[in-house]
Amino acid sequence: MNGERASDLHENVVRIDSKAQSWNGVTIVDVHEYTRGEVLHSLLNEDETGIAMALDEVGGITEPRLKPQQACTLDHKPNHMTLVPRGMPLWGHATEGLHYSRYALLLFDLEKLERTFEDDFDAQMFASPRMRFTDDRIHALVRMLIDIPQEDPSTTLLGDSLTSAVFALLSSEDAPPAGATRLSDQAFSLIVSYLQDQLPRQIELRELSELAGMSQWHFCRAFKVSTGLTPYQWQLDKRVEAVKGLLIQSDAPLDAIARAVGFCDPMHLNRVFKKRTGETPGTWRRNWR
Repeated sequence: MNGERASDLHENVVRIDSKAQSWNGVTIVDVHEYTRGEVLHSLLNEDETGIAMALDEVGGITEPRLKPQQACTLDHKPNHMTLVPRGMPLWGHATEGLHYSRYALLLFDLEKLERTFEDDFDAQMFASPRMRFTDDRIHALVRMLIDIPQEDPSTTLLGDSLTSAVFALLSSEDAPPAGATRLSDQAFSLIVSYLQDQLPRQIELRELSELAGMSQWHFCRAFKVSTGLTPYQWQLDKRVEAVKGLLIQSDAPLDAIARAVGFCDPMHLNRVFKKRTGETPGTWRRNWR
């Protein structure tokens, strides 16, 4: 519902803007809701396993409800989350003073997640509702996910990695163990060669974890222990190095270089290159020459 009047939801809902993206069996819906008075409407239906996470509340507070007229007895907390399993709808209530709220809906394809994570998948963690819980790590990851530009295909590996981390945190009642093993020399060499050879194609996290013979979550942790970087950061650095080579060796325009290296457009290339070098590609080319 992008900019449409949400008259089918509730008379006090003025407008709802939303966008959705999917990675790794997890769909993230970023919702901006504008209201004028008390509101009660459905957030998740009975066919979905998902989470509703409050991101911003202006003028009042939001409240999750398992039944429309049954108030939640748990105290309100900023950035609260509520998880509901398939077969159990979730309702959202907003107090009269609330005039704007932003929230994220995380929808889980459990069948796909089970195929992806295999032995690391624990369906029991999604079998019962969890009301108004908080986790700063999950909140930070979701914020990063909803900030990923929709039009940028080069962020596939980033989205895969972040949703993998969200799923791993939700699947474990305890914090993940502090220690993490490194990739073996053989696995590391294989992964690095594959990333280099496949540039500029967009690589999925699944491909890398399968090459290493590990789950996606354990692969991400092992890769970072081995390199100090996430797979996405490592790939991005290699793209920047490739850009430098093309800037030095050719007079190709920036849009052609962006396409050749896997950036979605010259603006994205400019932004990433300047962040990592302190200069725009054009300035860097002139100074180097």
